[in-house]
Amino acid sequence: MATDSLANGLKRQVNIVLALVIREMTTRYGNKIGGYMWAVLDPVLTIAILTSVFSAIAHTPPLGRSFTLFFATGYAAFYMYRSTADQVCLSVQVNRALLNYPVVKPYDAIVARAFLQVVTLFVVNLMLFCGLWLMVPFQSVDLKPILLASLIAIALGAGVGIANIVWFHLSSTYQQIWGIVNRPAFLVSGVFFLPETIPPPFREVLLWNPLVHIIALFRMGFYPTYRASFLDMPYIVGLTVFSLVFGLVLVWIFDAQLREQK
Repeated sequence: MATDSLANGLKRQVNIVLALVIREMTTRYGNKIGGYMWAVLDPVLTIAILTSVFSAIAHTPPLGRSFTLFFATGYAAFYMYRSTADQVCLSVQVNRALLNYPVVKPYDAIVARAFLQVVTLFVVNLMLFCGLWLMVPFQSVDLKPILLASLIAIALGAGVGIANIVWFHLSSTYQQIWGIVNRPAFLVSGVFFLPETIPPPFREVLLWNPLVHIIALFRMGFYPTYRASFLDMPYIVGLTVFSLVFGLVLVWIFDAQLREQK
C-alpha cells in the first residue's frame, strides 16, 4: 500500500515537471524559430567578436593556432555556467502563480527549468562545435574532460541559481549587487587568456575562481598537449556539491516565503 502511494506520488510529480517543461518551452522560446535560434546565436556572436578583435591585435592565440577554437572552448564552458545560473534563478519567479496549488512545489519549477536548460545547452554546443569542426578541424577530441567540465559547469550554475532564488526574493538590493559584482566574471575566468600567463600573486587570487579551473578542464579535451597544472578537481567538485546542497536547503527552508507574491 505504501509502495503504491509512493509510486503514485512520484508519477504525479513527474507529470507536473513535464507539464512545466512544456510551459517553459512555450514562454521562454515562443512558437517561432527565432526564439530557439537566439540560444545558438548568443555564443556564436560572442565567439565571432572575440575572434575578430584579438586576431586583429595578435598573431597567434595563447593556445594552439586557431583563435576561434581557443575562444570557443573558453566561452562555451563559461556560457554553460552563466546561462544555467541565470535561467535557474528565475524558475520560481516565472512560475509563482502555479505555486498557489499545493501539489506544485518550488522544486518542480527548478527541475523543469534545469532540465530544459541542459537539453538546450546540449543542442547549442553540439551545433557550435560541429560547425566549428567544419571550419577548424580538431586534431583530436577527448570527451572525458569535456563532459566532466560541462557537468560541473552546469551543476555549479544550477547551485548558484537555486541559492539566488531565495536571496533575490528576500532582497532586491542583493539582486542589484549580485548583478554588478557578477559582471566582471567573464573577464577573470580565463575565457581569452591562460591562467599560467598571469604573474603571482595575482594568479593565486585568480585561481579562487572555480570557472578558471572548469574552463581549463574543458580545453584539455580539445588540446591534447595542454596540461593545466593548477587544476584543482577536489576544489571545484566540492564547491559544486556544496552550492547544490546549500541552494536546495535554502529553498526548503523558505518554501512558504517563495510562494508569496513580493
